[in-house]
Amino acid sequence: MIEVVDSEVERGVFEPHVANAILNLLNFGVIVSDSEGCVYAANDLAWSYVAHGDGLSEKGGLLTAENGFEAEALHNRIAAAVRQGRSGAMLIHRSRSQKPLVVLVEPFSTDDSGFRCALVTVREVGRASPRIAERARMMFNFSPAEAEIVARVAQGLEPAEIAAERKVSINTLRVQMASAMVKVGVHRQAELVSVISSADIIE
Repeated sequence: MIEVVDSEVERGVFEPHVANAILNLLNFGVIVSDSEGCVYAANDLAWSYVAHGDGLSEKGGLLTAENGFEAEALHNRIAAAVRQGRSGAMLIHRSRSQKPLVVLVEPFSTDDSGFRCALVTVREVGRASPRIAERARMMFNFSPAEAEIVARVAQGLEPAEIAAERKVSINTLRVQMASAMVKVGVHRQAELVSVISSADIIE
């Protein structure tokens, strides 16, 4: 017989440093801001993007983008999330890096206090954790070859590049990718990348 244990955690046990430690495990940046883009909190990865000033930066205490047009678009999406509860997404291009940043802006509020803010997540296109192959193999029962191929696809490599890297024919690679898609339950490469990227949230 399974015993049901009360899972409520005492408020004092879950301190802010525990929440920060959890946020710093994530494979994407997390920023909390008000409607003007004033940053309340951010995890280390988000700060690293902002501190480099490559695509995203902080000016006058406000989150902004390097490109003026993108800065205005970011400001509008943050304001819409906080004031109107609308979600938004955009790409932020970077002058010093080839890969842009994918930025998602979600509204967030607490029912009891009425506090409203924007939750901004930031991820470099093609960024994947070092353990993505291992995690994919465990989650989807991939073979070692399938797991490596899927990991490389999620990191932004083209099938021809992966085949050359693995010293196999493109046909062999396609068969292995097709097998991986069956195990995930998708029919296209873009869907495969989307599922694997969604599962790849922890460094």
